[in-house]
Amino acid sequence: MDQREFRNTLGQFATGVTVITTIGDDHELIGLTANAFSSLSLEPPLILVCIDKKSGSAPVFVKEKPFVVNILTENQEDECWAFAKKGTDKFKNIAYTLSEFGVPIIEQNLATIECEVNEVLEGGDHLIVTGLVKNVQQNDIGEPLIFFKGRICRLNSPSTI
Repeated sequence: MDQREFRNTLGQFATGVTVITTIGDDHELIGLTANAFSSLSLEPPLILVCIDKKSGSAPVFVKEKPFVVNILTENQEDECWAFAKKGTDKFKNIAYTLSEFGVPIIEQNLATIECEVNEVLEGGDHLIVTGLVKNVQQNDIGEPLIFFKGRICRLNSPSTI
């Protein structure tokens, strides 16, 4: 199968954009952009996120470690791209607070899902991290940031922002 054709086909599925945050063993702040995110179960409350194995952040996702899923608003494109970059201070110029477990929560996001790692599974070139949801918060402050056909779009039209 042609990898580019496969990727382009998957791009036909519009997704929301999240930033996954956690803390490292030395309490350093860690964050990465992910659009491979989904609900998994209502009972128990579980979500899943897929993380590229090549990501420098992948090894910190271990059983029972806390992490946060920050669902971004359409006004948080800068946050999306800041956390998609490698090797930079991703939290520079980003407004955030810390959860009770010390995990960054990006301010003004659409929703926050606080979790602990339930399982980490192999999934080809990605890790499938399932999270046991501990707390949720919704912020009724706008529309979601959408990723479609390899670009950021508005919910009401597929035109580029």
